[in-house]
Parts: sequence; C-alpha cells; structure tokens
Amino acid sequence: MTINLDQLIHLRHWLHAHPEVSRQENDTAQYMRQFLSEHATPDEIIPLADAGFAAVYKGAAPGKTVLIRAELDALPIHEVNDDIPYRSVHDGVGHKCGHDGHMTILAGVAQTLSDRPATGRVVLLFQPDEETGTGARECHAHKNFQQIRPDFAFALHNLPGFVKGEIFCKTGTFASAVKYVAIEMTGIETHSAQPETGVSPSFALAELTLMAQEVQAKYDDPDAYALIVPIFNRMGVQSSGVSPAKGEAHFTLRSGSGSTVEAMWKDFLDCARVIAEKHGLNLETAIKEEFAETATSEKAFDLIKRAAGNAGLGFNLINRPFRWGEDFGEITGYYEGGMFGLGAGQDQPDLHTPNYDFPDDLLEYGIRMFKELISNTLAETETDTNL
Repeated sequence: MTINLDQLIHLRHWLHAHPEVSRQENDTAQYMRQFLSEHATPDEIIPLADAGFAAVYKGAAPGKTVLIRAELDALPIHEVNDDIPYRSVHDGVGHKCGHDGHMTILAGVAQTLSDRPATGRVVLLFQPDEETGTGARECHAHKNFQQIRPDFAFALHNLPGFVKGEIFCKTGTFASAVKYVAIEMTGIETHSAQPETGVSPSFALAELTLMAQEVQAKYDDPDAYALIVPIFNRMGVQSSGVSPAKGEAHFTLRSGSGSTVEAMWKDFLDCARVIAEKHGLNLETAIKEEFAETATSEKAFDLIKRAAGNAGLGFNLINRPFRWGEDFGEITGYYEGGMFGLGAGQDQPDLHTPNYDFPDDLLEYGIRMFKELISNTLAETETDTNL
C-alpha cells in the first residue's frame, strides 16, 4: 500500500493543534490508536506505561523483531505561529520538538505495512514522557514489554538547521547523557538588619553557582565536551526586612559520556557539601530528570546508512554527539539499534522555540527512510537466521 499523504498531513495538523505535555498524553494516544485502527490496522496493540502503547505488525513467517519509536508528548511552550490554521488550541503548550511529525511518520510507516513483511515483526512504539526522560525507561520496565523484546530498535529526530531530507548519524553516542539536579540549602531566617543572627543560603548558593564553572572546566575539552548550566533559582520573599533561611538552585549536567556526567555530579555534590558545611547550612539534593546517552551500534549504523542510500536520501557522518538529551538511550542500552537525524531545513527555527512547526514535506522522507530500514533489517536478520 502507498501512503495517503493528505490523510497524514491532516493527522499531523490535528496532533499539532492538540498538544499534551508529558504524563498527560491520553487524548494523543487515543487519537493515534483510532487512526491506526481505521487506516492501518495492526495485528495487536500492546499497552505500556501510562499512555504508551505498541502497534504490532506480524510477518507471514516467524523472524526477528524491529522496533521503531515515536514520542507522544509536547512541551510547555506557548505557540506564536498565529498564521497557521492548526495552531495549538492550548495556551502554553506546543509541539515545539516535532513529536507531532514523528508520530505521523510512524502512522505513514504503518500504512506501508498493510501487506505485512515476509518474515518477522515490526513494532511501532508510541512512547509517552520523552521530554522528562522517564517514558522509554518506564515502557521498557513495563511487564508487557516482555512481549516485544526487539532484536533491533531505531528512532529518528528531526533536525532544523540541517539540509532538508538528508540523514545524519554516527556510531557511538548520538544524543548526550543529561542529569537535572536540584540543590537546596537551609539555614535560619532573621531580620535583614541583623543578618549575623541568622544563617542565609544567599552567598553559599552564589558560591556554588560560580563553582559550577570550575567543575565544568575540569571535564570539558575539545574532544569531549562537558557542561554544567544553572537553569533555575529561588530564595526568600519580597520583603526588605527578611533575610531568607532557604534557597534552591537547579542545574543541568550534560556530556556525550554518561560516565563523565556521573563524575561531574560527584565532584559538584562534594563542592555543595563543603560549601554548605562552611556556611552552617543543611543540604538536600534531588535528581529531577535523567537521560542516558543514546548510542548507535556499528551494525545499526551500517543499516541506517544503507537504508538512506536505498531511499535516495543524502547521508552525512557527524563527528560529535548532539548536546540535547534523548531518552531512547533507555532502549538502545539494552537492545541493538540506534538513532539518526532527519534534516528539517537550514532555515527552520530551532527546536524548543515558540515558532517551530514540523515541515509537512518532511513526512515522506521519514517514511521512506523507515520503510527501507525495516526492509533491510528484516532481510539482514532473516539471512542471519538462515545461517
């Protein structure tokens, strides 16, 4: 079956207009399940964590399993694209990472599977909570994932700023490891006219924020980047007479290497403990979000490169991982596979900006790429089985 592009564009526009943030994607999941039921009926639907589910398309004969992943969630970012008829109907929420396009690509892949592969299974995973780093982890941990257990797992991410319709990939880390941490320091509140009678976290948190630069410099080098970025702080009340007792600061730590992130966090936590003790403050820390590095295996890289050639798409080798986190590493950490980028156009707004809108003409490229990747991977694993 060939794809129905008008139908898919209508789907993408509905998804774009009705975004749901992480852990609230129930309507999105229901709409996707209904679309598949009506236009690309799977052999089985496997419920997974929260709104997540997998649509299974079984081949004529037994064989290996290929999993393709798309994300359900949008972002807490207000849409400013007032010129499009399908702008978000929810103030403060928008599909600003292109997950509406990723889901629609998988819907198009489902349409191409109406005749089913000769052997094996194709599993289309519609995963919640990617933006929080928890979705892939919880779907994988769900008891129903034992029914899937893929031999290969793949995902794409659209890349604004890159040539439209071209493929970008590398072996090893594709998307970075990220740890989002909160550090709270608590002392004793007092009158701001007598700060010496209390214990304020003000200067301690300022000292810690500056220390982030020193810890980062220890690990950052031209060949392997490392970042510690302050992203939020809160302290005190808006009253001239109160010296605060409690304050908190949040940071993201990221690198192409998960071990580097862990080492940075250990050093930074040690600094926080020393500073808190010096100032007489109680210290509490919390890891709010965590993304494992997403890596592409050598074999998966070869399959991706071959699929791009078969699909008539340009292939580009990148030499550095992307700095953003991607929770698909919770899948590729257990199963062979990988992630690749799909150029969304050099003049497109960046991801996570208020005016980003996934280009409709990118859908065909993504569908062609996954169609070839599935075909090549199942043929490869079929050969392996016959050996």
